[in-house]
Amino acid sequence: MPVVAEPRLSKDADLPLYVQLYGILRGQVVSGELVPGDLIPAESELVATYGVSRITVRAALDQLVHDGLIDRQRGRGSYVKAPAVPDARACMVSFTDQMLGAGREPGTRIAGVARGLAADLDLTASPFDPDEPLVRIDRVRLVDGEPAAVMRSYLPDRRVPGLSATTFAERGPQQSLLFVLERRYGLALDQGEETMAPGTIAEPFAALLGIAPGSAVVVKTCVVRDVSGVATLYEASYWNAPQTQLVRRVASLA
Repeated sequence: MPVVAEPRLSKDADLPLYVQLYGILRGQVVSGELVPGDLIPAESELVATYGVSRITVRAALDQLVHDGLIDRQRGRGSYVKAPAVPDARACMVSFTDQMLGAGREPGTRIAGVARGLAADLDLTASPFDPDEPLVRIDRVRLVDGEPAAVMRSYLPDRRVPGLSATTFAERGPQQSLLFVLERRYGLALDQGEETMAPGTIAEPFAALLGIAPGSAVVVKTCVVRDVSGVATLYEASYWNAPQTQLVRRVASLA
């Protein structure tokens, strides 16, 4: 079994200890240091190696299970899972539909709409042509009235003419960006690519979530392409960690 890296956790860091440990273990899986079938070190071993509590270790392992990277088996331990077949519907299941299906009440507040080129709109890892005019929408997503995430979405302006804050409802299906793109603009969305990593949040998004700057969040990014393979939507979402665990979403877009 691969040897666990030397402790690299810091109580003085912005990220909580469980997020730091999650990042280390996730990195070992993603890099191939731990491969499918490998046994993750026991909780007691991780406690001793990293000098943290069992609660911290369990929180990190729970997040790995949630990510689909490991499988925890009672009496046998935690194993690295084989990579799943890529899901062509990733990012294609709306937050609104998921919350309604779970018996929760989704909500949306529009925090801002801006237009310009990628360089003007703070978009560095852009899937769009650099000369393509874009529209950027910032939305606060709510679960039962409580802020759960901030979503910053970018779309080619020519494909969503007239898109504004008033396009979206605060409640109901039309609060969903996917609903608007498909029903109002007739866009044939086909595939999504999602990534997720632990991170921290800065202003102004921290204030929108009602948490302190530097708080730990889960950062999810998503690229959605239409049936011709052209990038139609890029989104970065910042999830308040407790709400992320509560919601257990399978996509980062709505």
